[in-house]
Amino acid sequence: MNAPPFNDRIEKKFQINIDEREVAALWRDVSSVLRPHGLLPTQEITSVGSVYFDNKDCDLLRFNLFGHLMVFRVRAYEMYGRFPEPISNYWVEVKTAEGARRKKKRFPLSKAALFLFLQGKEINEGAHDTDLQICAPEYGDLYHESQETLLTMGLNPLLLVLCKRVAFQGATARLSIDWDVEYYYATSSIYEHDSWKYLVGPPAGRAGKVILEVKYLGDDGIPNWFNDLQQRYSIQQREYLKPIEGMSFLFKGPLKQHKQAHHLLPLIDAYMENSLLG
Repeated sequence: MNAPPFNDRIEKKFQINIDEREVAALWRDVSSVLRPHGLLPTQEITSVGSVYFDNKDCDLLRFNLFGHLMVFRVRAYEMYGRFPEPISNYWVEVKTAEGARRKKKRFPLSKAALFLFLQGKEINEGAHDTDLQICAPEYGDLYHESQETLLTMGLNPLLLVLCKRVAFQGATARLSIDWDVEYYYATSSIYEHDSWKYLVGPPAGRAGKVILEVKYLGDDGIPNWFNDLQQRYSIQQREYLKPIEGMSFLFKGPLKQHKQAHHLLPLIDAYMENSLLG
């Protein structure tokens, strides 16, 4: 899957008040609204799996709770509704913010190359030609910068977020719809799974929301076509991060004995309450 061109953009999140079972009808209706504005569907329904990293003190979670966006994740895309196939490559992503703008640096790795990256090794240490092709030379600096962040902060897998997604994209704007969001406790063994679409065992929690994300390149405000959607649906702005909600479920479940759970849970609850802006 090609990287989207919206790696430096304004980003707004909304909750649309419909049942998750109504997303198929929503998809068709939104398509008819956006097509005249040049936004077209980008792919079939996609299963998006994101493994979020943090250290033993949950410093990244703490940064995000206090408004300093810093996300380190490994993401994989799989086509929903098809027979599961082994994940062929992963995206390592570091997401930050400068004012209202979101900046995302990302690069692809095969599974073999990902293991080298996570172990603090160079990409040419034990990698095959196919691994070297996936990590192209232009990603070299980003590879080393991200690896340094991983190692110096002591980051490890902590949370897996799964969701279904459809997206529409034009020249300067992109809209995605996420639903069926599930949260799982993750460890390094998560990469032993060939596919993340149909994991055995129940999730730690489910969001139970349909989330719209609007991304646009300019500074002129949210695109006018979004007004058409607001007139058709009950849409509320909700500026929150899925991994923060996911950590609430982990601290109440598999990580309830974590040394930071008692301190961070009230902060997460306050964050989620204040995330509903309209």
